[in-house]
Amino acid sequence: MLTCERKSLTEFPAYQRLDLPVVRARNCFLQDATGRSFLDMYGGHCVNTLGAGHSALGEALLSQWEENSFVSNLLPHAAWDTFLEAMTPLLPEGDWQVFCSNSGAEANENALKLALSITGRSRVVAFEGAFHGRTAAAAAVSDLASPWPQTPFPVRQLPWGELEGIDQSCAAVLLEPIQSLAGVVTPPADWLTALKDRCRKVGALLIFDEVQTGNGRLGFPWASQYFQSIPDLFTTAKGAAGGYPIGLTFLKNELAERAPGSLCGSTFGGGPLALTAAALVAKQLQQPEFLAQVQECSQILQTVGEFPMVQKVRGAGLLLGFELTDAITAKEVRNRLLEEGILTGLCRHPNVLRICPPLSLNPQQAQDFVTRFASLEFSP
Repeated sequence: MLTCERKSLTEFPAYQRLDLPVVRARNCFLQDATGRSFLDMYGGHCVNTLGAGHSALGEALLSQWEENSFVSNLLPHAAWDTFLEAMTPLLPEGDWQVFCSNSGAEANENALKLALSITGRSRVVAFEGAFHGRTAAAAAVSDLASPWPQTPFPVRQLPWGELEGIDQSCAAVLLEPIQSLAGVVTPPADWLTALKDRCRKVGALLIFDEVQTGNGRLGFPWASQYFQSIPDLFTTAKGAAGGYPIGLTFLKNELAERAPGSLCGSTFGGGPLALTAAALVAKQLQQPEFLAQVQECSQILQTVGEFPMVQKVRGAGLLLGFELTDAITAKEVRNRLLEEGILTGLCRHPNVLRICPPLSLNPQQAQDFVTRFASLEFSP
């Protein structure tokens, strides 16, 4: 029997939240408690691929829930077949296998675990500015102050764009094709090709963390297609299921044959609901007009580079960073835009405003953002 002792429960303060209590979200718009609408140019950290409240996605999830909401991974189920059929046309060239988990950090940890097992080596190369997650192995390869007392394997952190230091002691080289949190930092010209060649030469496996750059974000299904450089393994999460938690680790068939299946496992990964959501997102990405609109909106948004307070536009597709002049910070611009009814994002670079809206953003909405951005005025 429960006692009458005093009890309370509050949320652990992990996040510094904005004063924007959202009561409703639909497509590219958020609504607060007063009924005011905000244009969402942040997309939940690249999660809302199809926009918030996508009706077909909701219907697919409801139908799957009523048919088969959950089943153990010891049993096959039809959602796997639907997912594989929908995802296959989007993949980079080659034969692939996929393991399903629940988040980007898990997807990255599984990729690292596979690389370490396949190569029999212990060292991993990562890069300055990287962010791959907050769990132990993912944090070890991220450029942040880790709360863990030690790393689970040796890590060699190199400057972005560097090749020296990648040698035969390395099991894997892990990177984001565009470093989003670092300030939407793109790779130097031809570096990804040279990196792939170096990895092949020394026998290290190249892993792309496409948690943010994948799922059509750059106007292509994957960054590897945008940059024309295919890795040995790649991961994704965030927008892969349009708002439903999922993590995906892809590896080439010939590598999978060298790894024991028992190496990976998950209670919820590969569940019917997650795979149903991911299949629907993949089918949307197959539509040529969908990615064409991403590219069109990107071109419109990049015209802000013509404005005096913008030094440079970074990134590609709908993962963009507006590098501002030294006279103004991204936080100041973010706050002003919020007053104007537009949500944007920040990153580690104090002068880079991060833009990653739902991929359902249309050209009129993109132009509306540019027009309102142009109207901002700041006192010297």
